[in-house]
Amino acid sequence: MHATTRPITLVNARIWTADPARPHARALSFRDGTITAVDAAPAVDAAPGGDVVDLGGRWVGPAFIDAHLHLTLGAATLAQCDLSGCAARGEFEARIAAHAGALDAAGERGAWLVGFGWNESDWRGEAPTRAWLSAAGSRPAVAWRMDQHACVVNDAALALLDTSPIDGGEIEADLGIFREQAAWKRVIPAIPAPSLAAKRANLAKATAYLHALGIGSVGSMEYLCDIRDVLVPSLVPARDAPTLRVHATVLDRDWPLAQPPELPRESSGFFRIIGMKSFADGTLGSRTAWMLEPYADKPETCGLAMEHTLRGELADWMRAVQRLGLSPSVHAIGDRAARALLDAMDACDDAPAPRFEHAQTLHPREIPRMAGRFASMQPLHKADDARQALARLGHSRIERFFAFRALMAHGARLAFGSDWPIVSPDPLLGIKAAVTGLDLDGRPFATEHSITVHEALTAYTRTAAEMLDLPGGVLAEGRAADFVVLDRSPFEIDWTRETPRVEHTFAAGEAVYRAHHASPILRT
Repeated sequence: MHATTRPITLVNARIWTADPARPHARALSFRDGTITAVDAAPAVDAAPGGDVVDLGGRWVGPAFIDAHLHLTLGAATLAQCDLSGCAARGEFEARIAAHAGALDAAGERGAWLVGFGWNESDWRGEAPTRAWLSAAGSRPAVAWRMDQHACVVNDAALALLDTSPIDGGEIEADLGIFREQAAWKRVIPAIPAPSLAAKRANLAKATAYLHALGIGSVGSMEYLCDIRDVLVPSLVPARDAPTLRVHATVLDRDWPLAQPPELPRESSGFFRIIGMKSFADGTLGSRTAWMLEPYADKPETCGLAMEHTLRGELADWMRAVQRLGLSPSVHAIGDRAARALLDAMDACDDAPAPRFEHAQTLHPREIPRMAGRFASMQPLHKADDARQALARLGHSRIERFFAFRALMAHGARLAFGSDWPIVSPDPLLGIKAAVTGLDLDGRPFATEHSITVHEALTAYTRTAAEMLDLPGGVLAEGRAADFVVLDRSPFEIDWTRETPRVEHTFAAGEAVYRAHHASPILRT
């Protein structure tokens, strides 16, 4: 995109800046994609040749930052079979049948059917089995659980897959279920990848989708192949006019410590590689998060350790990443995985800063150890996992579940994201979950961990920008002119009953989204 060269001043606005030195303002000036002034006065004069735009008292804040999502994976789901929200097996099977029919109509008779987003909590029953995919017919089919840590395949797909035991993974071949490393290393490689043209088209759709939610920047977890083939060609060349800022973290998996990978060197104002990621464990929903004590509803297991943690080399890997000038990012959901990660952090340097991804369950003695450290968390996961947390953890461990309030009290730096496509990337839904403590069924859960609207907004803006080294996140002189306009102030509503609506999203001073009901702010 090409930022406007004429000066623009927005006046008569209710501006929340996320800047502790000046949290509120009435006017905002920008030029060439950069903020030039923030003023508390009700109106200011524009520079010669510029425009003054009266916002009529509308609320303005920094464009939201999703600190943790999977951009190309989320983009791919836009063309897949959406199984989220299925309330019964019949609905699941009907969606599979409809998608299979659409593939047939498009002439893609040999293509795999890929579904995503199912969650047994939605129908309060058991996970689906290969029989649920019979409507796919003879074509191979796979359906991913919403957390992407487990999947189920049909008979046609199962016949193509290796079902021998694998470290860090579980396979129930009779049911067609693959979990963790089994899903990632056995199933994913067998699925034919979309063409590069399809991936790039999906990325454009995903960018528009995120902008409609008020998002201007993301921290994206990506495989190296997608960084090279999709993100770099799409976000680095100026001719392609990118609008979404992407600071990427490479999903490491099997990088040998003695042989660093060759990473793309290309970067721009809209793309940079900032880190590498390892998985210490799995997820609570799949009972693969690594716990200190057994699961309350499956006492024969404490979950799974994975990758560098399983091999006892997590600290060595983190230090090796830091020597590359990159941030080590580690997925840790269970309390035992959290302890192992914090032990590794203690053995590492402070910079580039390690990132604790998810931090969903921490033993109380670990929480003070988070002082000054980044906790990259996803509040909408709390709303989702709350529906099964009591069964998984039992009453005695609920205090460890998404302890936002305790973490902040001990000086942890909370940066919020979504993990899209695992859950919706809508930051307003994330704020609602963090502030109200309501689960996805509208019931309050562990509300003692809830935080304020100001704290949640800060986690989606300033702290996320600090963690990801982004130019936005704060409306202050010299920062990127990335901002969002809401139809009402998030500080003045009852979040248990309503959420604001995004009217406009701006990136580098240019409008990248306008709601149908909203009139244009700037002339073109």
